[in-house]
Amino acid sequence: MERFTGLIGIALILGLAFLVSNNKRKINLRLVISGLALQIVIAILILKVQPIRDVFGFLGRCMQHIEQFAKKGVDFVYGGVAAVGFDGSVQNYNTPHVFVFAFNVTATIILVCILVAVFYHLGIMQRIVAIIAKAMNFIMRVSGAEALSNVASAFVGQIEAQVMIRPYLKGMTNSELLASMSGSLACIAGGILIVYANMGAQAGMDLAPTLIMASLMAAPGALVISKIVFPETEVSETMQTIKLNVHKEYTNLIDAISHGAGDGFKIAMNVIAMLIGFIALIALIDFTLLHIGHLFNPHFDLTLDWIFGKIFYPFAWAMGIPETDVSHAATLLGQKLTVNEFLAFKNLTAIPNYIQTPKGIVIISTAICGFANFSSVGMQIGGIGALAPERRADLARLGLKALFCGTLASYLSASIAGILM
Repeated sequence: MERFTGLIGIALILGLAFLVSNNKRKINLRLVISGLALQIVIAILILKVQPIRDVFGFLGRCMQHIEQFAKKGVDFVYGGVAAVGFDGSVQNYNTPHVFVFAFNVTATIILVCILVAVFYHLGIMQRIVAIIAKAMNFIMRVSGAEALSNVASAFVGQIEAQVMIRPYLKGMTNSELLASMSGSLACIAGGILIVYANMGAQAGMDLAPTLIMASLMAAPGALVISKIVFPETEVSETMQTIKLNVHKEYTNLIDAISHGAGDGFKIAMNVIAMLIGFIALIALIDFTLLHIGHLFNPHFDLTLDWIFGKIFYPFAWAMGIPETDVSHAATLLGQKLTVNEFLAFKNLTAIPNYIQTPKGIVIISTAICGFANFSSVGMQIGGIGALAPERRADLARLGLKALFCGTLASYLSASIAGILM
């Protein structure tokens, strides 16, 4: 019966979305059912159809090669720097299998951003996004702008996905705007996905197929949840229309590579700054909580992890995570929502046997594979607001709703994956 616990998770997630819906009678059941069916089909293809799973396993190995290629570049910059290897000995950074988070992760992000910029300049990225968006538009009957934005979010960053629909932002309905924001929070950018897959590989986990599945499932999942929370009641300018903005931002290929490297460096430095700041802040909060707990009981170690473990326990259990892993999984859910997914993946992959069961690893890695956290909401309001200043007030009003929808969309994908495991 444990296999079907995820059905409780699906009911809980859809029930929460329905509870906060602003117009329950206008919910489009066809859209909800077709979106759930699309998620299930994606999960079955990747988890159960061996040839498809082999393809995604191959993509995972390609991701590991990308990290190796990135290391070639960073070796030139950091070659000669001493690092502590997995066996505890001090080694040259160039030594194979030596992993330093700040060096390896930033290098991978920069290389992937370069590749994305090159693919975008050549028009390859736009064509891939448009093809998938047309399929989702046909199946779910959502507007072209929503489909494009949500599909693009599975490949590029939160703001970059909105750049692709920049001409439509001004005239989008609030329901469309929420759907686009939710999709960007539920999905994960390709560059970050590769980083997480390689972090898992370092820990002996093959996370690549699961993470690709999670990001692909998040696109229809975010539309399902957002359209329950904020059903469409207006006429969209892009209903049944898929027309991608193909304006090229780069002069030539060299310009694309240069901009990609610059953008990658900014993202990498932002990741490092957030991790340093948030982890330091968590240490400060834990220090305070520990002393508060000891006031009541000298043996009670009150921490944020303990609090997260209690608050998110029902969600972790309802998604079908095995009992032995529920407490730790709940902690990761809390870390991902309140801090960011980087910290959650770092703890998942760096702490030996933190999640012990293969099913638990698949479900929790799917649930935390997304940008839905409080800091990302601020980034979206600022980033999309710069693209469409006249919508800034709407963005601010929809920010927390988008966080709610993006989080539930990831949990919905995790619940479906748990049933199929």
